Amino acid sequence: MRNWKQNLMAIPILVWFGVLVGIPMIYVVVVSFLSRDSLGNIVFQFTLDNYRRVFDPTYLRVFLNSFLLAFLTGLITLVIGYPVAYITANLDAKRKALAIGLIMLPFWISSLLRTYGWMILLGSTGIINNILMAIKLIDKPIPMMYKFGTTLVGTVYMLIPFMIIAIYNSVDKLDRSLLEASADLGASKWQTFFKVILPLTIPGIAGGFILVFIPALGLYFIADLLGGGQTIFLGNLINTLVTRGRNRPLAAAFSVVMIVVVMLAIAIYGRITKDRGEGLF
Repeated sequence: MRNWKQNLMAIPILVWFGVLVGIPMIYVVVVSFLSRDSLGNIVFQFTLDNYRRVFDPTYLRVFLNSFLLAFLTGLITLVIGYPVAYITANLDAKRKALAIGLIMLPFWISSLLRTYGWMILLGSTGIINNILMAIKLIDKPIPMMYKFGTTLVGTVYMLIPFMIIAIYNSVDKLDRSLLEASADLGASKWQTFFKVILPLTIPGIAGGFILVFIPALGLYFIADLLGGGQTIFLGNLINTLVTRGRNRPLAAAFSVVMIVVVMLAIAIYGRITKDRGEGLF
């Protein structure tokens, strides 16, 4: 009875997740094993053909593009975000609060509007090309839009706050006495960083990588607007299959595979942080 009373407050949360996450997920899994007719309507006929098509070489290329984009996004946000997080964690209280506020500020603006902002900057008639032409560094606009690199810039910009905050939480929890002990034993700043600070902040690095890697797989609107559809990613493919291709069973199969990949990534993160007592939040 005591345990039941203690867990009573969790029931609304479980119901919320069950209705908004569990039921839709079950629906997607079921649809992935169904067929469709010539008009694109779902037919309740069991088939494994959708999963066979997922592993077609053409679609495997889409998986490769998506994983490459997500991995590079995580890597670049880590390289940029770690110094920012480390410096922020070592500021005094007032400056730290201001820095965290500035890091979170982009979330107050629609991600779609921020993506359009990059289009204004990088377009052939955009701000960057106009400035370069005005100061005579170039004679004609540099084509910067509709490339894999442009999509990568968009995903890095969109997701870097997640990396910074995750690493900041780990750095902020560091036992400063360990750093003092390292200095007392004659270690240089670089030795202290690589042998003390970096190993202790691995949970934050892993958590930040997961928080960046997972959404980078599905931010299809960035690839549509900045990449111009030149490189196809999983999110774009699923969206196209549902809206234009009218092939919801195949789109559901891709979604299930993506969910499995996400679960594997989270499982790897769990192994890394198993004995460190840190979570994603």
